[in-house]
Amino acid sequence: MKRLPIILLITFYYFLNLHAQQYYFDIGKKKDAFSINLLSLLNDAPNKFSHYKGKLINKQDTVHLQSQIYQIKVMLPGALSSRYVQDSTFYVEYLMGYYETPEDATTGLNDLTEKISKSLSKKVLINKYDYGTDGIFYKQNKICCAQHGGFFHPNISIQITKMLNKNIYRLAMQLYSGKPYFYYWVTRNEPIGGFNFVNYVKNTFSAYKDLNKGCPTEIPAYTCIGKELINDSVFINYGKIGFEGIMDAKAQYDVTFTNLRASLGSEYVYFLMPYKSPFLKRVAFVRYEDIDAPKRRTLIHSLVEKNNPFFTNSHNRFEYEIRLSFVY
Repeated sequence: MKRLPIILLITFYYFLNLHAQQYYFDIGKKKDAFSINLLSLLNDAPNKFSHYKGKLINKQDTVHLQSQIYQIKVMLPGALSSRYVQDSTFYVEYLMGYYETPEDATTGLNDLTEKISKSLSKKVLINKYDYGTDGIFYKQNKICCAQHGGFFHPNISIQITKMLNKNIYRLAMQLYSGKPYFYYWVTRNEPIGGFNFVNYVKNTFSAYKDLNKGCPTEIPAYTCIGKELINDSVFINYGKIGFEGIMDAKAQYDVTFTNLRASLGSEYVYFLMPYKSPFLKRVAFVRYEDIDAPKRRTLIHSLVEKNNPFFTNSHNRFEYEIRLSFVY
């Protein structure tokens, strides 16, 4: 198996880790109050908006009956009201207006989207959803900050909902807490390697329909570890061992990662996962169109360090495994 130069690999991973941490918005050059307040809130999202959290609202909320509702100390120009909602997710919500027709509400949605885009210096990706006028939800725009080489997970949502009892349309914006994952695009001109290997990987995704069974297909050079249930997700794990120490395992892990990144194609994106022992590296691939899906199929590529039960000296105390986990 052809290996990448170690210096290039170290430089590449340093760049990934450095670039992925840059979730911060420069407010210094902004002059309008909307942009300054919006970016201030987004910068505080990793802290669960702790710097702008106000007093608990001691009255029953008509929308969020089971949530804790707080005041938010930052008001956006043009908003009618605001609240900080602590539920299964923590988010700040601004009521931006009421409209009598879906056409007027759509105009309001588009104008607000453009305003947010300008605040983020036009460096955004916008996913638009149209649910029709039959139900409560009418339209939604999900917005994320984009940077060179990738984008952050969408953490801004603009929604139009229909208030059935009044037959009017409500426009609201939500900002979600937490530090979002940074997704990397797959460069279109990357050389494709390990094409047959990735075909086996793709076939494993498409072939797995019965979650009660183990590994659905064979992947050459990998052994089926079996099914694992973590929280509400099913993991189907494959492993590869037999490396000559940590440097050999890391080199082959990096080659496999390169093949996956290049061969899965531009319909996939990937992000660096947080990890702790026994994992040494973890990268996850997901289809771009599924990034915001509640149940999305994910491929996790991991390097695992395990105690070697047969070690005879300090040099082979550990054995290493490259693991492919298909998450459903």
